[in-house]
Amino acid sequence: MSSRPVVRAALLAFLPASVACSIPLESMDSGPTNACDRSVECGPGATCADVSGQRACVSTSASLDGLILEIRPRASPEQGAEVSHFLAVDTGISFPADDPGGQVHSLDLSIPAPARVEATVRLGGSYCGHLNGGEFPMKVEFRRIAPLLGLPTQSYSTLSEPDPNDSGGQRFQLAIPAGTYHISLMPQARSDCSGDIPPPIFLANRVVPEQWALGINAEAPSVLQGSLQVPAGVRVDGWKLDLVDQQTGSALSQVGLLEQAEPDPPMSATQVKFSVKYYWADKKKSPLIRLRPKDGEPRPTVYWDLASVALQGSTGNLDLSLLQLDAAARRVEGQTLDVDRHPVLSAVRIQSAILDKAQTAAYKLDTETDANGLFRADLPPGEYVLFAQPINDTTKATAKQPLKFAAGDDCYCGQSVLIPEAGTLRGRVQGPTGELMDGAGVFAVPARGQATAYLSQVLTPEPLLPRQASGVLRNGAFSIGVDAGEFDFSVRPTPGSTYPWLIRPRLSVSAMDAAVTDLELAMSYPAVLQGVVRDASGARLGDAAVVAWLPVESATAQDTKAVMRAIQIGETRSAADGSYVLPLPPSTSR
Repeated sequence: MSSRPVVRAALLAFLPASVACSIPLESMDSGPTNACDRSVECGPGATCADVSGQRACVSTSASLDGLILEIRPRASPEQGAEVSHFLAVDTGISFPADDPGGQVHSLDLSIPAPARVEATVRLGGSYCGHLNGGEFPMKVEFRRIAPLLGLPTQSYSTLSEPDPNDSGGQRFQLAIPAGTYHISLMPQARSDCSGDIPPPIFLANRVVPEQWALGINAEAPSVLQGSLQVPAGVRVDGWKLDLVDQQTGSALSQVGLLEQAEPDPPMSATQVKFSVKYYWADKKKSPLIRLRPKDGEPRPTVYWDLASVALQGSTGNLDLSLLQLDAAARRVEGQTLDVDRHPVLSAVRIQSAILDKAQTAAYKLDTETDANGLFRADLPPGEYVLFAQPINDTTKATAKQPLKFAAGDDCYCGQSVLIPEAGTLRGRVQGPTGELMDGAGVFAVPARGQATAYLSQVLTPEPLLPRQASGVLRNGAFSIGVDAGEFDFSVRPTPGSTYPWLIRPRLSVSAMDAAVTDLELAMSYPAVLQGVVRDASGARLGDAAVVAWLPVESATAQDTKAVMRAIQIGETRSAADGSYVLPLPPSTSR
């Protein structure tokens, strides 16, 4: 075992709890325990070493470059969600490639003090005829940007209060983790002014240091106004027009409700006026004008790039058109059926791929079938992708099929959506010396691809992620039903066994109907981190989750290039005295 002095981890980031860490199991029976008296019992590539006062077999080699530890103290009832703290580990020191004495290393984990934000906000402009912008309370939201794809994120929010040192301003304070954030300031309605409130301010990719005195002094907002050409027979009363950030979809403006007069002569095209106030902080990126129909109305959401329609940069007299969307919605009916033509209760998503004559319009509908597998929808003519996911039936898999139809008054009926049988992921798992790993949890968690910009998300149909699946090893074997797709697969021995997780990133399951994927797996002896978890004051911190993440390079058919993302490779909790023991797989592989 290494006799090196304790190495303190360097702060990387503070982030929230992972949603992928705690998937319910059927049950987790007591399984084998990693224990030894002599190194000869451990076999090649391992040795018998002291692990927190007990003898256990540990690996003599390790490859864990880029290891990140998440420290998640138990939340109090007042806190709600647990707050996570992410620490980067210098694996060159903590885990040398080879250590004949065994990969057992000491690492104390200290949670840094939070960053403190003290902000003042002053907004210009006049509202409801008698108020300035600084007289409106604000909801303030800081959304953490994960430093690596796959790591969890978290939002922190507060409400502003009048600034006692500035009669026309607001102030707020926050104690949050240092890092990079998207910041939104959203003025709230007042009892004496609810129809004309200041627009939000969005600040992207702002680094929050340990001490940040933030001063925002905004002049009167700009005005986005003009007219919208509406084709004959189309009503846009109550539609919502606003301005959003192209990358994140964050609001940049007031939300304008359109009011449409009766056309004269009847059944002729009309022009509808609009006017909204906005703040546009990042002039290097053009925002999007977004026009949304009323809820439940079978019309698409339409987008315009502001830079493309604002002639010479002016937003004071825009001319927008819906004339290309003159076709009425068409009734579409279908049924979800299994291979034996029996109905399957399913959740159905219908998302536009190409809408006729409207390249920057998008339509998405989420609905459910009835007990007979029947679904109905009114859709604008065009090309769609339909996804159907069985509800409460793991023996059936998710279906995907194209849907294309032209404009028409009749029903586009009789569409059958074939729900395939679920695939089977099965296999056997042995311990390092052939022992059966009974009671270990088996998890198949959907592997996520790279993040995409807001406009790409709304205009391009993204496939539904496969459903996560889990099971328990019985007699060293498992068999679980799964959708087609890619999973981060793991076998997780019972806590306290001193065995590590077994990890297979991006395990692929065939899209063939009722495909069977067989695995023969062997668990390794662990590389071990142990030490003490302390809070920001230096006191020992008991009952804190210690979660290990590892960057892996991966690419999918949808990704244009390989991306780095984090996968979870281990988890434990600190004891009442703050001590922890974290067994880790010495490496991961496909």
